[in-house]
Amino acid sequence: MSERETAGGELGLIQAFVNTVDLDPGVEELKDPNTLRAWLVANKLMPGQHTVDDSDLKNALAVREAMRGVIGGNSALPIYPVDLATLNSAAAASRLRMRFAPDGRPRLEPEASGAVGAIGRLVAALYSAMQDEEWERLKLCGSGTCRWAFYDRSKNHSSRWCSMASCGNREKARRFRQKGTAASAPRRG
Repeated sequence: MSERETAGGELGLIQAFVNTVDLDPGVEELKDPNTLRAWLVANKLMPGQHTVDDSDLKNALAVREAMRGVIGGNSALPIYPVDLATLNSAAAASRLRMRFAPDGRPRLEPEASGAVGAIGRLVAALYSAMQDEEWERLKLCGSGTCRWAFYDRSKNHSSRWCSMASCGNREKARRFRQKGTAASAPRRG
């Protein structure tokens, strides 16, 4: 959807990764190891000469959903221990280490290469994004079938849907119908 809000920088990278699947119509961008490899290379997380296999794809999809779960915390959803364990496991597998960049600022970098290192770079980007005050603006759509990660640009950080034109209107119409059904139901007394 073109009206969905997007973030920039590392926050935007995390948002883009989480949104490689659109749950509402069920469109998956990372269909196989080749599409994952192309996404990682296009986002400069991995050099093009590395291969990606089915286990890398399975790991990437699990990390993606764990990131979605952590983003859900910004939308007042519970963060589950399995999501944290998945992220911790990806960080450990990639052997993230603190390094100083040429500008003197610290950053996390994986010692592993290939897809494992690329997923480690995503976990490091998540860590970095969470340190930024903008982190709390990355939310999940309030529609239970959508769960798209969106950037809340509202002044009071109160947006609930990825798009008012689609999910917001659909959810409001559903609630209105529920209220109408409840109001017209015969009362038992």
